[in-house]
Amino acid sequence: MNADKAAIRAKEQLSSLLSQLHQGARLPGERTLSEEFGVCRVTLRRAIEDFISDGRLERRARSGTYIKRPMISSEMRLKSFTEEIRARGQEPSSSLISFKKTNANISVSKLLGINRGDDIFQVTRLRLADQMPVALETLRIACSSIPNLTHEDLKGSIYDVFFNKFGIRIMSAKAGITAHNPSEKDRNLLQTSSKTPCLLIKMLDLDQFGKPVMTAECLYRSDLFELQIEVSATIKEARSQKVS
Repeated sequence: MNADKAAIRAKEQLSSLLSQLHQGARLPGERTLSEEFGVCRVTLRRAIEDFISDGRLERRARSGTYIKRPMISSEMRLKSFTEEIRARGQEPSSSLISFKKTNANISVSKLLGINRGDDIFQVTRLRLADQMPVALETLRIACSSIPNLTHEDLKGSIYDVFFNKFGIRIMSAKAGITAHNPSEKDRNLLQTSSKTPCLLIKMLDLDQFGKPVMTAECLYRSDLFELQIEVSATIKEARSQKVS
């Protein structure tokens, strides 16, 4: 079999295999596939690279090659991760990385409107969609507003806990978005490579009385998550454009 025919055969058989597997499934190893398809590993590897370029496959560091999941597209509005993922027909879950009560430093105390050294809860969670890591979040919550939290509270939506347990409804937030190169530790948790940047969203959540309750630093995988923002002109700008 010449090289061109072998390449076509490898891509056809690989495409057929992908149609039989579910999104997020891990492919068998290259050696197994090359023997099954009857092509050399170099030819198989080129076929895999083509599918990676097309966005159908992805490599994960020290893990293997997987069928790529669809991008999570989120509108820039106040909505919990749990609500966002369920709206897409996926199952949200959390893995608790750390949970402790500590003292607020100067920057956190200014944001939360409390005194330096006041008690806060600091929570770091890995957020998953259908068991796929999507985001790593660190929350800092004023104990003066939320006097007690348990490990059980941190399994789902923190917004639901605030309302159902404490009667606090998050009504608004201030947010900033930047590109971020995650640390090796964070990359390992998110199961992403050093070539994949992340979106860092910093938020300050305010309750129904406009009181700061929580700061959040959320690190999202840019290969799985995109943020959509609707932009419109103000009435004054629209009138100015019409006149000119």
